[in-house]
Amino acid sequence: SVVCSLLNYISLFSVTFLLPFYLIQGRMLNTGLVGLLLTAQPIMMAIIAPISGALSDRYGARIPGIMGMLGLAIGLFMLSRIGADTKYLYIVLALAVTGIGTGTFISPNTSALMGSAPKSHQGIASGIQAASRNVGMVLGIGLAGAILTSYFTQNSPSALFKGINMGFFVSTCLAIIGVFVSAAKEK
Repeated sequence: SVVCSLLNYISLFSVTFLLPFYLIQGRMLNTGLVGLLLTAQPIMMAIIAPISGALSDRYGARIPGIMGMLGLAIGLFMLSRIGADTKYLYIVLALAVTGIGTGTFISPNTSALMGSAPKSHQGIASGIQAASRNVGMVLGIGLAGAILTSYFTQNSPSALFKGINMGFFVSTCLAIIGVFVSAAKEK
């Protein structure tokens, strides 16, 4: 559960880092519109997470965890295909898929982690979960930033888009690894 959480947050925070660069610098959108477009992901997470949590309480955390990481991977792959003229509806759809995947994953995975710890160690389990979330966030932003920066050295007009595409592709690969790690968890 901890490894899955780490992979989820690394992948998820590439979106937080890369998409504003794409929308503001690549597409020249104003920040208000960028903020509006970016709300698709957290709205879907907020809608799906309670449903996924209830389903995992009833049927177990393994299947929702797998499906959530798979949804995240699909959304990230969609984002890895964006370019200079991608329709905004496509971007919103990709963000919605990413949000559905993440919302499906987080509640069951947290439940599995907390459920695997004895009552006397619940605080430690919660701390480990928080640490994996924070480390994943930092690694996700760092990895996405390193990939994007490496493309800026090309000094070409398409460098921004190539760097963003590669950043999302690497995040897709990490989310796919997360699918397999989720599948390996106990039921």
